[in-house]
Amino acid sequence: METEWLRTFLIAAKTENFGETAEKRFLTQSTVTKHIHHLEKELKTSLFERSGKKVRLNIAGAYFFDKAEKIIEALDVALKGTQAFLEGYTSQLTIGVAPQIANSTLPKIMEHFKEHKPYIQLSIEILKSNEIGEAVYRGLVDIGLSKLSSARDLQIHMIADEAIQLIVPPAKLHMSTPELLTTDPILTHEFAPYWENIQHLLRSRFPSHQTMKLNQTEVIKNFVKQGLGIAFLPQSVVQKEVEDGTLAIHSLKEFQNITSQTYLISKYISSDIQAFLESSKSAYEGANE
Repeated sequence: METEWLRTFLIAAKTENFGETAEKRFLTQSTVTKHIHHLEKELKTSLFERSGKKVRLNIAGAYFFDKAEKIIEALDVALKGTQAFLEGYTSQLTIGVAPQIANSTLPKIMEHFKEHKPYIQLSIEILKSNEIGEAVYRGLVDIGLSKLSSARDLQIHMIADEAIQLIVPPAKLHMSTPELLTTDPILTHEFAPYWENIQHLLRSRFPSHQTMKLNQTEVIKNFVKQGLGIAFLPQSVVQKEVEDGTLAIHSLKEFQNITSQTYLISKYISSDIQAFLESSKSAYEGANE
């Protein structure tokens, strides 16, 4: 049985269309048909119900789909692991990372980790914070770096509890707090767990404030740079821009007790994961000094 037949079968089962399968597999439609025919001949049963151009798994195909998917997943893991071994790596870790972390502290974490564990290959998956705990639980990633904790039964370590800063364009640094918070829209996004505490203070002390929701931290920072608003963000997220002078931190006593947490999530703690945990803590400590 050829593994390419299995790959074609899995795509055909998902698309329910041999023409679309051919496009996704970069094959001719006749080759797709031959792959399915060879597979059905090998299994001595049909796998699809056919209706014109549409196909649908029959009961045997549905049963075989799960088996074929596991075979291909195991094969891909073996191929990837062997290639990593040939390139000098002895093991590998897959990291699920929230965009806010990936665009700020992750490079420092990886740099520190590579200094101490140069023979471990890292693979990075960018996921939303609310998806990371589930990805770890299901085994899709080995480690999660998230701004949110998880209700799953997992190993959860807080690696940072950092100050929230009011970020403004350098040209507006001279403005007073009331002026800033009542004239400029405050930019936020849906996965900012500290936002509820900030909003509570804003409503009680600056009730005339305006907000604008954006779905990415990088977009928020760019809007602030262009003078289109201000934002409350963790210090590590804006450290580089503050250092190069494209963003500025406006001091606010009212919000000094509000912090942002970052978590490392895993199913267990191996020596490799422990090393990654230590690298993560070290990177955040350096970013907030």
